[in-house]
Amino acid sequence: MRRLLSSALLVGAAACAFRGDPRATTLPPSTELTGCYDVTYGGSVPVPSDGESGFEIPPRIQFSGTAFHNPSATRIVVPEGSLPSVHGFTSAWVSGDSLRMSFSTGYIGVAATLGPSGDGWVGTARAWSHYRPPQVKFEPWPVELAPVPCDSPPPVSIDVMRPLGRSVTFADGRTITVGEPAPEWLETIIDGDGNGELAGVGPVQGIFGTPERIAVSVRRRYGGIVTGVRLYYSPETDAFERLEERLRDAYGEPYGAQDQGTRVVRYRNRITDLALMLLRDPGYLILELSDHRYR
Repeated sequence: MRRLLSSALLVGAAACAFRGDPRATTLPPSTELTGCYDVTYGGSVPVPSDGESGFEIPPRIQFSGTAFHNPSATRIVVPEGSLPSVHGFTSAWVSGDSLRMSFSTGYIGVAATLGPSGDGWVGTARAWSHYRPPQVKFEPWPVELAPVPCDSPPPVSIDVMRPLGRSVTFADGRTITVGEPAPEWLETIIDGDGNGELAGVGPVQGIFGTPERIAVSVRRRYGGIVTGVRLYYSPETDAFERLEERLRDAYGEPYGAQDQGTRVVRYRNRITDLALMLLRDPGYLILELSDHRYR
């Protein structure tokens, strides 16, 4: 007990130095992790970037459900309307008098350790990367979590991100969305490896035209999330050009393009890849939607 009290007092002192607030130095009444929190770095809202976004904690987080690879931890998600995280693997847990959080793409990420401060948490975060040699060290930075209503305006809106389609909606209203759990009707055609195919679907709503068939990938280990959808079209003479024109009209200039054996036009944002591909051999025209957090 004496050790725990000493540790709590040290955490409280760190919180006072960070916030100038001499209030509570004990854990919140419940160690069950729930609700939404706004994240600040040294008192400032983290500014999203493109190149190093894997080294960021999203500006608003929500503790919700069970972590994919750690059933004893809580999954960290981003509430609707807030800027999404680029990390597919997130978890949080209370250890002793500390909150531990992990944000990972599988290759790079952020780990944070925080102590209680009032009704929130305060501590430090540190980036990590499998690409960096061991002698390269990342410096920690101060992080604070402040509780907020989940439906309040987010500090950084999803609207700052380039909009890209993530859903395929059929004429009857059924929808498949990458990054979301597979709907019940889709589960009936998914095999043991997490793959399924729909043929003769007819035209779909929006700009995606009339595919001949649609292949879907679902990952059970990621909570049954749809990780990719491929729409296959007849490679008619101008089919690629017609679909490319629709994409440009909807989304503007592509992220990248190439024409070397496989003709590709690609769009991308923090969480979505959209690629139009013409494979000359064996002769496929494919539009692929994928959530690159779960590859």
